[in-house]
Amino acid sequence: MQPKPQSAWAEVVSLCRDIEPSRLWELLPVPDIERDILAATDWLSSQIRALPDANGIYFGLDTLNMDQGRGTNVEIGGSQACNPSQDKIEWVYGKLTHGRSHLIRGLFELQQVYSQPKWEPVFSFADYILFLGYSGVVLGQAFHRLSTDRGLLSAWGFHDGDLFALPEVTGQI
Repeated sequence: MQPKPQSAWAEVVSLCRDIEPSRLWELLPVPDIERDILAATDWLSSQIRALPDANGIYFGLDTLNMDQGRGTNVEIGGSQACNPSQDKIEWVYGKLTHGRSHLIRGLFELQQVYSQPKWEPVFSFADYILFLGYSGVVLGQAFHRLSTDRGLLSAWGFHDGDLFALPEVTGQI
């Protein structure tokens, strides 16, 4: 994991420039990463307490229910079927106990920019990479900052889509 979230985000945007060259990337605002990490850390801490038996934590990304910044864009689910000492995420496809969803504000703010008509040529790419990349930076940092003795492994990705393990395991395994 990149120890500096701002550098990690800059790498995501650089990747976008390399794969889909466009001057549009220069128009992206720099999200308030620290604000989003702190909010996600608080949310995650409360959700971990509400899922006391979970050792696998799933973050499901949802680009469609942000409701003009009043909705959510990340759901959480916990599983007892995860083995945190193994870097496997098959447990995500089993029974999950769901917690309270969350809004990563920066995702909403970014989407407000790249969903404008001039972004149409790269919208699908932006909606995938920026949403996945920024959420990975924020949730990875929140997971890293989580204070727990419980061994936890997390995975994140789009509903019914690509899923990835976050690179951090917390607590004792």
